[in-house]
Amino acid sequence: MPQYAIIGRHEANGCPMTSKGAREAAMKAYAGLEKMLSTHKAKLVLDLHLDPNHKAFMLFEAPSAEAVRDVVMMSGLGSFLDCDFHLVTSIPDTLKLLGNFPILYP
Repeated sequence: MPQYAIIGRHEANGCPMTSKGAREAAMKAYAGLEKMLSTHKAKLVLDLHLDPNHKAFMLFEAPSAEAVRDVVMMSGLGSFLDCDFHLVTSIPDTLKLLGNFPILYP
């Protein structure tokens, strides 16, 4: 199944550790996350906080990018995280594709 990565971040004053509103939003988002993942046939493979920064790394398996987007938005994760969204390809699979890419530099 395709994989998608999200690197989320927020400002210090919007951190669930220190902000009442962000904490409530995070608790609500995570309380409903399993149901949202199931609804969109997605799986959260990794969910890591990048200490000590105000960043998180999430790796999803899902049938489409739209499914991950919907999980993030509809669960509420997007209410306290600014998310960079990435399609993911393993390094071995990327190496297999190298012959298809033009060589641009000597």
